[in-house]
Amino acid sequence: MDCTGNYIWLDGAIVPASGNEEIPSGEVSFYEVIRTRNGLPLFFNDHMNRLKDGISTRYNLEEDIAADVKAGLNALVSHERHDEINIRVTVTFSGYEHSLHICCVPSFYPSETMVKEGVPLILYHAERLDPGVKMLNNRLRISVNAELSKRDAYEALLVNRDGFITEGSRSNIFFISEEGTIHTAPDRLVLSGITRRYVAEIIRKEGITLIQEAIKESDTGRFRSAFITGTSPMVLAVKSIEERQFNVADPLIGRLRAIYSVLADRSMNDYKKGDVAD
Repeated sequence: MDCTGNYIWLDGAIVPASGNEEIPSGEVSFYEVIRTRNGLPLFFNDHMNRLKDGISTRYNLEEDIAADVKAGLNALVSHERHDEINIRVTVTFSGYEHSLHICCVPSFYPSETMVKEGVPLILYHAERLDPGVKMLNNRLRISVNAELSKRDAYEALLVNRDGFITEGSRSNIFFISEEGTIHTAPDRLVLSGITRRYVAEIIRKEGITLIQEAIKESDTGRFRSAFITGTSPMVLAVKSIEERQFNVADPLIGRLRAIYSVLADRSMNDYKKGDVAD
């Protein structure tokens, strides 16, 4: 996930990206990838809460990291003009000292065709060591990306040692049964994405049954449709998992995507109002 663009925010200052593209080296790195539109982040507070919670599992950080990130993000988007792009925030620790690095990253959003026709997924046997904390794992990322490229797939679903599908390499997965019940892995097995959490809330508010249980890779045939959630895909229908085909025209998926889009727009407006108030 290399930085792109002409500038980065590094420890309190905007600096040219040339020669500074890499994340500062350290022992442990926590990160968030935030989607922006016209310089406004989606679900900023949620991303910052998750970042702070992750850091708190190992370090006692007294300063207001959210305020530092907000200052850096606003400075970066004033230099980098994009209609829509993802921004990566990385906090890297060396001992008890930390470095804050913010940059734009190459961003790929589903096309209208993908939204309409769904996307192909593959299975990949791997699991995160600590799925509840968003930490950089370059080895997993590189190996998964190589497999996705080789097999021309959109995303890889991770399968744990017990044969259960837990999550995507950069997304979460939901399955819809023939009866309309939605299934997704329990929180303890996944990095609980922000989009996943909001979609789960929408499902419950809409009166749809949500069952938190992981699905065996051999049991995907029990479901009529499936969708993934994440920063870039938002809510996106799955066309296939390996050889298994799914119904991409399931109206339930379109309904969830529409409601989630409204919440995303509202989060950007809330951020803008906060900037005005500041």
